[in-house]
Amino acid sequence: VWCVYLQLNYPVLIAAIFICSIGGTFQYGFSVSVMTSPSQFIKELVNRSCVERFDRILMDWEVSLIWSFTVSVFCIGGLLGSLIASSISSRFGRNRCLLLNNFWAILGAILMISSRTANSFEMIMVGRFLYGINAGNPMYLTESAPKNLRAMVGVTIATALAVGKFCGQLLGIRELLGTEKSWPWLLGFNGFTALFQLCTLPLLPESPRFLLLERGDLQASENAFRKLWGNKDHSKEVVEMLEEKAALQSIRSCSVLELFQNRTVRWQLLTIVIVFTSLQLCGINAVYFYSFDVFRAAGIQEHRLAYAALGTGLCELTTSIKTVWWLPYCSMVLVFVFIFFFSCGPGVFILTQSFKSAGYTVGCTVNWICLFVLGSLFPILENLGNFCFLIFMAVCLICGFHVRFNMPETKDRTALEISAEFDRMRAKDKTSQKKNSSKICEIKAQDTKL
Repeated sequence: VWCVYLQLNYPVLIAAIFICSIGGTFQYGFSVSVMTSPSQFIKELVNRSCVERFDRILMDWEVSLIWSFTVSVFCIGGLLGSLIASSISSRFGRNRCLLLNNFWAILGAILMISSRTANSFEMIMVGRFLYGINAGNPMYLTESAPKNLRAMVGVTIATALAVGKFCGQLLGIRELLGTEKSWPWLLGFNGFTALFQLCTLPLLPESPRFLLLERGDLQASENAFRKLWGNKDHSKEVVEMLEEKAALQSIRSCSVLELFQNRTVRWQLLTIVIVFTSLQLCGINAVYFYSFDVFRAAGIQEHRLAYAALGTGLCELTTSIKTVWWLPYCSMVLVFVFIFFFSCGPGVFILTQSFKSAGYTVGCTVNWICLFVLGSLFPILENLGNFCFLIFMAVCLICGFHVRFNMPETKDRTALEISAEFDRMRAKDKTSQKKNSSKICEIKAQDTKL
């Protein structure tokens, strides 16, 4: 219903969603899952290049270390990209920032495609790093959508990420690009999506919100509204943004250091750190990064690993449910259920305007660092066998208990209301502590009299 509504009323916005998604969060999702299928070919390239250069065959743990770093270096690029994205988009604009961002992916794709011919696994590392810098920035879409459609646009961003992960697994099967000859093209596929966005993004206007709030160009902002929304009335949106601009002039954005030093937002900051840490250390991306290893450990046969990672192993579960080999496929289904519930997780804003920028920086930094740690250490944790997932379960439990007892309800509440609720919860805890301490003092006083 929403798709039909958008196509009829906002055709240019539909095009913007597709263009920005295919060249944005789609690429992030693709980069997360694509390394699984060609993993054996890349490891062979690592060994072959070392033999030719140094006349030395690497030990298994050395290959595993190089492989895990190749997977995880994507996160270092992502961290760098998230730290510089805000300043670049504010200086050049949201649209132009996305345009420039595509060159990182195209350069990374060239290195990926050339890596086997050049017999260089280092080119794959550099390419992954560049892919990380390019990892999607949805700011343009969220600023270009009407207020009543922003939540739906947010869902399409998450959907594009999920589609990217699926396509990374789909193209990796041996019938498509998951072969010894074609795997460099599989790794370089992101370059083609970046080239598509590079050619089509100039057809879209700059973000109307950016033009009005940061450039102060009312006429250009109204032109952008008309191009994106057609003949729809946008006067209310313009008035609201002008009011927001007037309000923001009296608000100073706090730095990350000030965020850590401010005691009034201590619990919001702790919540951000815990939630973003558990977002990665819950194990979801370990499944995507090393799904072949996970399913292999679960007992899935080697020639079925690609299909299990894709999800079609569910069909094989149906056909083999009556045999004694049902347990490995049961493990596979549990992994799918795990991914499903992860994808249903909520996202909220719990900081007021003055702390949002610093909170975004902290959240992104924690997110990328934890993803790097996960990608680097999971091959080592696999030595624990199935028990390695107990660590992820503990992280999920800690996060769950924290959110249950230390985070207020956020549904239909503004950031100011959520902040006030945090203060109320903390005040209630302090009051109960004072009551408990006074009772203890009374009991001690009575014991002294006796």
